[in-house]
Formats: sequence, structure tokens, C-alpha cells
Amino acid sequence: MKLLTEINIREWTKSDFPIVKNILLTTWKDAYSFIPLNDIEKYFNDFYSDIRLIEMFNDPFSKGLLAEVDSVPVGWMKLFDNIIEKKLYVSSLYVLPGYQGYGIGKKLLNYAYSTAKEKHYNKVWLGVMKQNVKSLEWYIKLGFVFIKEEPFQMGATTVSHLIGYKNIS
Repeated sequence: MKLLTEINIREWTKSDFPIVKNILLTTWKDAYSFIPLNDIEKYFNDFYSDIRLIEMFNDPFSKGLLAEVDSVPVGWMKLFDNIIEKKLYVSSLYVLPGYQGYGIGKKLLNYAYSTAKEKHYNKVWLGVMKQNVKSLEWYIKLGFVFIKEEPFQMGATTVSHLIGYKNIS
């Protein structure tokens, strides 16, 4: 693993919306080469408009976090607390391609593990596209176990989405 001087995790603000959009679209274009660009852009425009981001921001069960390296935003994670099922979901985790391999994703996941422990949950849940082999292999290496496969629609493209968890207790 490469080393960086300082990785800081902080909660997002409304003024971070353009930064989050850039992180999402940049990482999607890099990681989702198996999905046509027009489908990526359609999904992005449908689900990450300012109106949708405000809804996420105001959702009391969701929490957005930015990872910064030397005050430069390079990663984003969104947590969703399903209080009915007592499960914490990492519903988004993206690190800009040029910053992958520096431990940023692990630091974001460690934040998720700590949050789950504070809530007395014993697992952290997430989903990953089956064709996103690099990320899938990374999650497996970190101890995630995938137990369910569901379709995921991005624009007109449907891909397999694996749902899994990691024990943290």
C-alpha cells in the first residue's frame, strides 16, 4: 500500500455537492467500463441531481462522508442506518482512481465499522457490481462475504449486484 501524509474523514456539507458529483462520475467512468457511458450519465443525472442530494443530506438515517488528502477531497462514502433491520449499509464508497491504493477506502470502511459498533450492530453491509472485479476482490480480501445476488439497473443496462457483509464483532 502506498502512503499519504494525511487522510481526513469529515461529514459532507451542502457546499460539497459538486465535489461529490465529480467523485461519483469520475470513479463510475473508470470502474464501470462494462456499462455504456450514456447509461452511466443517465443514472447519474436521475439519482444525483441537487434535489436528490438534498434529500440524501436531509435523510436522518443517511450520512455522507468525504475523505480528504491534504485538504483535497478524493473519496466519498454514504452510510444508511436501517434501524428496523438493525443493519448499517455502506450504500456508496468511491475513491478517485488516482488515489486508490493509499488506504483511503480502508479508512472510510473503518469509520463505517466504528459507526456500526456504536449502534451495537455486529455486521456492516454493502453491495458491489459483480463485473466490478477490482472492487469485489478488494472487499473479499477485507473479509466481506457475499450471500445474495440481485439485478441492478443503471440506465438501460442491468448488471448483477452482490450483497454481502463483514462481521465486526
